[in-house]
Amino acid sequence: MRPLALVLSFGRALPALAALGALVAWDTPARAEGSLEGKWRQGPLREDFTVQQWLAGCGPAPASGASGGGETVEVRVEGDELAFLGGGRVFRTNQCYDQLPNLTRDAHSRAASGRSWSTRCVTPATDPRKALLQTRVDAISDNQIEMKETGRYEVILAEGRCLADISRSRSFTRIDAAPAATSAAPPPPAKTTAAPPDPPPRPDPPAQCASPGEPARLEVRPSRKLLRTGESFTFRAQVVDAAGCATRTPVTWALAKPEEQAKLAIDTFGKVSAPDGAPEGEIELVASAAGKNARVIVEVTSPARYDELLARSGLNSKGENDNASVTMIGTASIGGGEGRAEDSARTRRVVFVGVIAASLAVLGVVFVLVRRRARLARAIESEVAERHAERVADFEARKRAKQEKFAAEMQAYEANVAKAKASAHPPSGVVVCPACRREQPAGSTFCPHDGSRMVAPREGEAAPGKICPACGRGYPAGTRVCGHDGEELVPYASGAAARPVTQQAKICPTCGGRFEGTASFCGKDGTALVLLN
Repeated sequence: MRPLALVLSFGRALPALAALGALVAWDTPARAEGSLEGKWRQGPLREDFTVQQWLAGCGPAPASGASGGGETVEVRVEGDELAFLGGGRVFRTNQCYDQLPNLTRDAHSRAASGRSWSTRCVTPATDPRKALLQTRVDAISDNQIEMKETGRYEVILAEGRCLADISRSRSFTRIDAAPAATSAAPPPPAKTTAAPPDPPPRPDPPAQCASPGEPARLEVRPSRKLLRTGESFTFRAQVVDAAGCATRTPVTWALAKPEEQAKLAIDTFGKVSAPDGAPEGEIELVASAAGKNARVIVEVTSPARYDELLARSGLNSKGENDNASVTMIGTASIGGGEGRAEDSARTRRVVFVGVIAASLAVLGVVFVLVRRRARLARAIESEVAERHAERVADFEARKRAKQEKFAAEMQAYEANVAKAKASAHPPSGVVVCPACRREQPAGSTFCPHDGSRMVAPREGEAAPGKICPACGRGYPAGTRVCGHDGEELVPYASGAAARPVTQQAKICPTCGGRFEGTASFCGKDGTALVLLN
């Protein structure tokens, strides 16, 4: 056949092949699931723990062992999943077998054959009690189902952590004959609103439970019940030992709040009755055994609102919670494959109230301490302010004393200076030349004969000065060289005698002042005079 013809033939046959494949895919799971419904006997639950590390704060280390076995359960098909009812619990293939209260489903898958299911469950990241479980259910044949669960438990403490691995397994064997496989169309799925039949009563305990041990835990089922007014219901309570064997420990019942007797009646066997017209609301019951209490909730509602509340309550079709309310009587261990989910709402409320009360107490203590510290701070601040005011006042007083003392000293000093000036410069109408000893009228600055700067009469009382033989300028005694032309000075008497004297008038070339012929320098600015033409 040519390639083009082959392609066309395949295209024409493709719809038929697709329809056949869909029929096979639809029919195979239906036959597999339908063939698994019926009565089954569950084997013992085997738990093998591998302890990686353990601390005393985590309690006793988990121990491997087997429990239960021989109970009759009913396997039902619910859509694509199987449900195992009986043996004291309800287990579905989309759940993990260990029903810790804090476990949540993380992933779930179903094989195309319809005979294998896998579920992964984890605990919240913030929970100190952590668990990671992988549960697998395989229908080996129409008469054999195997459950295998592996995982790890971890408890985080302040001083460290406890770590243990778990391998848990249980098998189910069919009691009644498997229905013959058929390729006919599958029957319509059961309505989800139809109530499943009551689980069969638990059979007598096996031989190993003929002599049960000490009471280990109190189990009450269900942990929550939705009850119509005018109806009655009996809770199932039992005390079992560490191996899960029922003991003969009596269980008594009572209302948590005796004043609610008008709303709900209860006898000593756990049978509750809601009278017609009873008010709606939640009522808490207490089951007591061996000094321990387990609490369950009954929500009373009218028949008219029953279906509405049931649809949004998360309960099963009977209005019951599949979990049990469990209270440990003896020692406890982590894990617990028989379903140890506990209705801990009341415990959480008590813990929450305790935390709030402790927080308020801590805040009260902190408030008192803060107030005390504030009062102490104010007292210290007041003391510091007073001490500072005293120091400032003392500083100001010392400052004023110093200022007054300084003012008095300055006043005395100024008086002494004035007195000294008065005695050193008595009033006089003349000044004297320190070189030639000639007196000039007051107001003269330079000597007209030798150009020396005039001084007061008292300052002039000294030996005659010297004179420059070249320029004729006079200098006080003790001066050696003329500052004008660098000539060595001579005594005033000899120098003045050697200088020629003329009677012609002279004039100052700087200020224009006129002087007699005997003058040689300007008395105002000390400039050498020139002859007046």
